[in-house]
Amino acid sequence: MESNNALALIISPNPALKAYLELVFEEFGLAPHTEPTLLKGLHYLKEHTPRIIVLDELHEKGLDSAGFVWRIKRIKRLRRAPTIQIVHGSNERERITMEISGADHIVELPIKDRRFRRMVEELLSISR
Repeated sequence: MESNNALALIISPNPALKAYLELVFEEFGLAPHTEPTLLKGLHYLKEHTPRIIVLDELHEKGLDSAGFVWRIKRIKRLRRAPTIQIVHGSNERERITMEISGADHIVELPIKDRRFRRMVEELLSISR
């Protein structure tokens, strides 16, 4: 199992979102790794311990973003990794569900660059 403090996991099928997040994380000295689905993200986490996890608003067979966060927050080696949930609109139910699941931050698209970078900087300083 690889524990690398320089990894950032991005789970999204959206090429534009992945490219933006990769650039942000590279600026913070993190090596971004992307997965297109939640299930592939879970598989990746069996072998790796990223410093931060960002996931898109996804729904797959038997798993959604809230369920993904809920699962990883119950694994001792992953619970300290900050999670950022990207949401596609002001859906109050989704926001409350993500808060209950344990997501550290919920970010609505479009991402406000300065605010997002400040948030990432704070999360990385806290998670050390």
